[in-house]
Amino acid sequence: MKAGLFMKLTMRTSLVEILKKIFPEKTKLKIKLFEIPFHAIAVHFPTALYPVAIIFLFLALIFDRDSFRNTYFYLMIIAAFFTPISHFTGILEWKNKYRGAKTHIFINKIRFSLILSAVGAICVIWYWFSPDMLNYTGIYNILFIILNISTIPLIIYLGHLGGKLVYGLPR
Repeated sequence: MKAGLFMKLTMRTSLVEILKKIFPEKTKLKIKLFEIPFHAIAVHFPTALYPVAIIFLFLALIFDRDSFRNTYFYLMIIAAFFTPISHFTGILEWKNKYRGAKTHIFINKIRFSLILSAVGAICVIWYWFSPDMLNYTGIYNILFIILNISTIPLIIYLGHLGGKLVYGLPR
């Protein structure tokens, strides 16, 4: 650094002015709010939580432990809460980055993410009102488990479509 740099700084010099003097324009880090990949962050969170919640659902069925049931339920609440956020950030990115182009990929991503949001919400609400359901065997128990498992193919398909957008279509 230059020796005269600190001589020019006063007590009233702001942090921004100090950084401008220390770092030349070429090496400044420019971070803008809209350059943060909010959709990529928001989408990976529920994508990871749904399968983990289902693992805890099966652990609860196998070992009949309340800790596994509670963990399943809390993970599903978080995943179901973040799925609409992921959908919303995807819509914003679609409008900003792709100018709202109505292609087959975007239409399917919108449709299937709405389905995933609905399935996640149904699973949470169903378990909320009937937490003892896992203690019994029957058609409702089987439907509940199938509904939970159905989140996996939805996530895989949405990830596949997202991968096509990020990495391009295969040639």
